[in-house]
Amino acid sequence: MTLEETLKSLKEAFVGKSAEAEAKANEVNALTAKISELTESVSSKEAMISELSAKLEDVSSKLASAEEMKAKAEQIAQEIKASQETAAKKAASIAASVGVTPVEVSPAESVAQSKSDEEVAQEWASLKQKDAKQASEFYTKNRTAILRAAGLR
Repeated sequence: MTLEETLKSLKEAFVGKSAEAEAKANEVNALTAKISELTESVSSKEAMISELSAKLEDVSSKLASAEEMKAKAEQIAQEIKASQETAAKKAASIAASVGVTPVEVSPAESVAQSKSDEEVAQEWASLKQKDAKQASEFYTKNRTAILRAAGLR
């Protein structure tokens, strides 16, 4: 190999290595740009996390405040319920203040016995034969019971 050939081969090798070095430099620059882009993204995500954490703390404090208010409201409701007098107690105290001995009335005694659907239907049928107008009014008031008795509902 002559000196010229050696020089030529070294020059070709140098040009090849320069191209490789430039390619690697370009790759490093691209990676550096990507790293800075990702660093900015991470910074914005951290700022968003900080903001969400602050909002979470605010919501947590409001929730605690709401729970306290609920407990107070429940306590007040219980106090009101305990302090309320029933109508029976009021009536008894009024009767006692007048000098009358109060007598307890059973709720079962005061409620009228209701008729069965069949009884209502029979009453309507007898009214139809006697007075059509009364039968019509009776039917309007007791329509569902009459229909149930007929098996239509």
